[in-house]
Amino acid sequence: MASEKDAQTIARENAAKGRNVAEDTTRRMAETAAETTQRGADTANDVMGKATQIAGQTSEQFNRMMGLSAEAQGEVAQQARENIDVMAQCGSVLMEGMQSIMREWMGFAQEAMARNVEGVNAMMRSRSVQDFYAAQSSMVKDEVELLLSRSVKVSEMSAKTANDAVRRLNARAEGAARQTRRSA
Repeated sequence: MASEKDAQTIARENAAKGRNVAEDTTRRMAETAAETTQRGADTANDVMGKATQIAGQTSEQFNRMMGLSAEAQGEVAQQARENIDVMAQCGSVLMEGMQSIMREWMGFAQEAMARNVEGVNAMMRSRSVQDFYAAQSSMVKDEVELLLSRSVKVSEMSAKTANDAVRRLNARAEGAARQTRRSA
């Protein structure tokens, strides 16, 4: 009888600790996701602004150095603008992908927390030490399965995002090559 009460007391204490850890982890993940997304957006904006400025300066210097005609200068400027546009599109694709991935991890955190609460409740209902450890083992197994399945999904999302960005870059490179061949 005493060991049953001790097991129940331990289960309640562990359940409370588990809930606190799960809540704290979910809160920290949400804060980190929001901060990371904002930093990414700020960085992308800074990079695009600087890239535009540098492209303009480089184009002007190149035109002066090469003594290009007004028509050729216009073509170079147009290509530089198109390159910047493609870079902006790629940045946008990457940011959208990053946001989707962060949403996926937030969904994981919420689902993990719900499963932890269910697992802790199962441990608290345990009638014996064996039941307690069986409930705990089941909870750990479910958490690992959830983490692995979400990790696979995030990996697939990352690959899709990278492929989309590369496709846009390749399309621009092919378009520039065709335009160069026609001009030559």
